[in-house]
Amino acid sequence: MGKYTGKMIISDLDGTLIPRGGVISQENKAAIAHFVEEGGRFAIATGRTPEAAAGYVEGLPINAPSVFFNGAMLYDWEKKRVIKTLPLTAGDNQGLWPQFARQALQDFPAACLEVYTAEHCHIITPAANDDPRLPNEFYSYCHTDLNQLTDTARTPWLKFFACDRHANLEQYVALAEKMGVADLANGFYSEDNYYEFVAKEVSKGSMLSCIREQLPGITIIACGDYLNDNEMLAAADIGVAPANAHDDTKKIAQHIGCAVEDHLLAWIINNIA
Repeated sequence: MGKYTGKMIISDLDGTLIPRGGVISQENKAAIAHFVEEGGRFAIATGRTPEAAAGYVEGLPINAPSVFFNGAMLYDWEKKRVIKTLPLTAGDNQGLWPQFARQALQDFPAACLEVYTAEHCHIITPAANDDPRLPNEFYSYCHTDLNQLTDTARTPWLKFFACDRHANLEQYVALAEKMGVADLANGFYSEDNYYEFVAKEVSKGSMLSCIREQLPGITIIACGDYLNDNEMLAAADIGVAPANAHDDTKKIAQHIGCAVEDHLLAWIINNIA
């Protein structure tokens, strides 16, 4: 039994564990290692794929089920296996999302549109539209014709992602509402210029119930900085936002910590855990 036995911290990556455009600080790494050595459980929750996250968190002692695709996948980091997926295109939704994607291709010619399956990130727009972040990411992606992804029973979509100017994304959301797909999904901004759809009632927060099934009796401390983290902070036993989080996220959190650049995870372990 260690000091942190029975406690778990689950952290968003960008803007929470990692300063935007930066790397995990040595202070955060040391604090997380100490937390785990003293019996704590540590997990991450991100919109990224496991492959994409790996380059950022290499060496961290992740020893609890972690959340990917903003809630569409629960993953065992230690065993490198998928525990659960919640596809966007399940059931009656199978044919609707390719229809919406095809219309979005026509109506938003400057957007970068991405279909995430469990195995790949498929970019269905021209390479000239690629999100500038892609060359700096730690995962592989491919440019795929939408026609190759329309059999969603065989190749379920976990997430549909758009990168565009915010004003265009507002019109994109309006199109989703007009075509009826918005009512079938959980849609949210993960950045000012990113909009994502996952399955209805799926979020980082919804996966916490699955984590509690895996780790009965665990006390969960969740930390995040943006709108896609709000449900996770609300569903946790303790929700923490950094000082420079989105205002709406800070309203959800029970505690406001230091700025991300001042080693938020170390602050949480020293002051909350």
